[in-house]
Amino acid sequence: MKLPKVVTIAGSDPSGGAGIQADLKVLAQFGVYGGAAVTALTRQTSAGVLGLFPLPAAWVLEQISDVLWDLRPPVVKTGMLQQPAVISGLGRLWGAYLQEYRDTAAQVLPPASSTTPAPTLPILVVDPVLSSGAGVSLVDGGGLAAFREDLLPVTTVLTPNVPEAEALTGMAIRDSGDMIGAAERLLQFGPQWVLLKGGHLPEWEGDRIADLLISREERRWLWGQRVPRADLHGTGCSLASALAACLALGLPVPVAAARAVEWLRQRIGSPLFVGQGRGVVCQKLEEKRE
Repeated sequence: MKLPKVVTIAGSDPSGGAGIQADLKVLAQFGVYGGAAVTALTRQTSAGVLGLFPLPAAWVLEQISDVLWDLRPPVVKTGMLQQPAVISGLGRLWGAYLQEYRDTAAQVLPPASSTTPAPTLPILVVDPVLSSGAGVSLVDGGGLAAFREDLLPVTTVLTPNVPEAEALTGMAIRDSGDMIGAAERLLQFGPQWVLLKGGHLPEWEGDRIADLLISREERRWLWGQRVPRADLHGTGCSLASALAACLALGLPVPVAAARAVEWLRQRIGSPLFVGQGRGVVCQKLEEKRE
């Protein structure tokens, strides 16, 4: 049986609500094996980020290379990368990983034709984490340029929220029309798909809310009912991980995105409060049976 696998590349959150801890919990809920490469250590509680200790960039990239060529994951998901050298280095590593995959496939598979399509390449889901939910910057100077120039050109699905999309594009996003314009601008940097999350915009008509999934060929609004806002932690990490899990299970991007968004909205409606600060959405505990 082919084992669905995802490797997450992100920072560590000792409170367990975001970062690699949240990613691995989400992957496990979807029945997907999770590996992880750690980019930074944080002092963090459910109330927010207290301190950040980035690991040496060369060591982070060696960690990523080791796990890529060992586990051979069909899907990789990124979270906080923090350092421009890590962002750019990951872009180069991913390009090499794709090329080796193409070369290996060419040796063992018949040439692609109308009846034998080309093999599916590994998928890179990029959650461009630029700041914490409480506003603490989580990327060094030069990070935005590294994203645009080195990582987005090899990205399969980019999952920014509105502030992240504004930072990457330099555009103000105030309504659905702005979302479309910003998403189209992001596509120009190279990703195959953009899932632009609309939760930071003012309420839509009738308490509806929408995320925008867009490629060069199609555009889809993922509509839903706005859940009464709670003070939550790790929603972006959890959504990107759910998307990565669905992709590892073989779902096409539009189906995977719709399923991941619906999963997150359900979790937002019933968060778990484990500490003295914000709630989390990444974990669903089994009820204790007598």
